[in-house]
Order: sequence, then structure tokens, then C-alpha cells
Amino acid sequence: MNLFNMGPMELVFILALALLIFGPRRLPEVARDLGKAIRQFQQASQQLTGELTKEMEQATTAMDEAEKSITGTVSEVVTSATTELTAAGTAATTELEQAAATVSAGLQEAATAVAETSHPTSAETSPAPAPEATAQPIPAPVDGAAPIAAATAPAETAELTAAGPSTATEPQPEDGSYSI
Repeated sequence: MNLFNMGPMELVFILALALLIFGPRRLPEVARDLGKAIRQFQQASQQLTGELTKEMEQATTAMDEAEKSITGTVSEVVTSATTELTAAGTAATTELEQAAATVSAGLQEAATAVAETSHPTSAETSPAPAPEATAQPIPAPVDGAAPIAAATAPAETAELTAAGPSTATEPQPEDGSYSI
């Protein structure tokens, strides 16, 4: 028998010592009081353990409820933020499309204006000034002949420039051959 890590001889020694200290009349009272104290200690420890277990269960329940509440709140915030961002994205897309249409219309108007200024109508065209007559030497033929000077007539050039493309025919030589 091994009680409280004490052998049988040690227990007998402690009982004998208690008998000497308390006497044979008080020893049963002391043992009874000691038994009651141990019983009360066990009840108090069980009661404390029960209260701690109950408090832990309540704390766990409160944490679970808080987690659900936080999860629900976060879900609501995420949902509302997603909705707001989607609406803002849609509004931005609409504004960008309107701006693109405005820029496109402005570019078309500018292109039309540039086209009108670069291709004026015949009423807006003014006659070009008549160039002066110039003589340009023609390179000499390989066989050593003298170069021939080509002259342009200022009157013919002015008529051609003012009238546009020429429909007149050039003078033909009498024998029907052309010379270079």
C-alpha cells in the first residue's frame, strides 16, 4: 500500500504521533474534521472546475457569434464596395465613350476643314503669275553636236496655268515629223 508516496511504516509512525499529540478521545474528532475538510476541498474544486468549464463554453459561444457577425459585416461591406465600384466603372466607361465620340467628331470636322482649305473650289482659285522665259541648255549628244537651247514662251505658260489642263494641240511640222 502506497498512500501519498508514503509506505506503511511511515503511515504507522504518523498515526502514532497523532495519537500522542491529540490523545485517544480527540483523535476520532480530528479524523472526522480532516475528512470534512477534504470533502469540502473536493467540492470546491469540482465547483470551480464546473464554473470554469461553463465560462469557457460561454466565451467560445461569444467568439463564434462575434465571428459570424464580423463575417456578415465584412461580406456586406465587400458587396456594397463591389456594387459601388461596378457603378463607378460603368459611369467612367460611359464618360470615356462620350469623350471619344466628341474627340472623333472634332477630328472629323478638322479633317473636313483641312480638306476644304487644301482643295479650294474653282471660284477661289486665283491665276498663277506668269513665269519669265528661260533658256535651258540640253545636254550635248554623244556624237559631239552642239547643244540646243530650249525656251519656254511666257504667254503660253500663263494661258496653260490659268486654264488648267490644255486641250489645245501643239503645232505640227509641215512634213509630219517631229524633231528632238
